[in-house]
Amino acid sequence: MSVYEVSRLLYSLRDPENRQACQANPEAYYCRYDLTKTELRLLLKPDWQGLVDAGVSIYLLTKLSATLNIDLLEIGASMRGMSREDFSRFVREQAERNSKYAILIE
Repeated sequence: MSVYEVSRLLYSLRDPENRQACQANPEAYYCRYDLTKTELRLLLKPDWQGLVDAGVSIYLLTKLSATLNIDLLEIGASMRGMSREDFSRFVREQAERNSKYAILIE
C-alpha cells in the first residue's frame, strides 16, 4: 500500500473548508482521492494502528482526529486495544512510575 494519497488527503485537512466537508460526509470526502479499498477501509473505521502500520505519519493522523473530534486518549486506547478508561489509567500509572526520571525546571 502506498500512503501517498492518504497523506495527501490528511494534509488537505489543514484547510477549514476541507475539514468541514470531511466532517459532513467523511466517505464522500475520502472518495475525492485515489485510495485503494484497504486505505478507504482504514480511514472509514478509522483504524489508527492500521494506518500507522501502513506508514501514515502520526502528525497527519492528528489532522484527521481533530477533524473527527477524536482526542489522543481515544486514539491511544484504540491502538492498544483498550477502553478509554483503561488507557487513561495506564497513562496515569506510567506517569507516576516514571516521575522519578522527569526533569523539572522551576
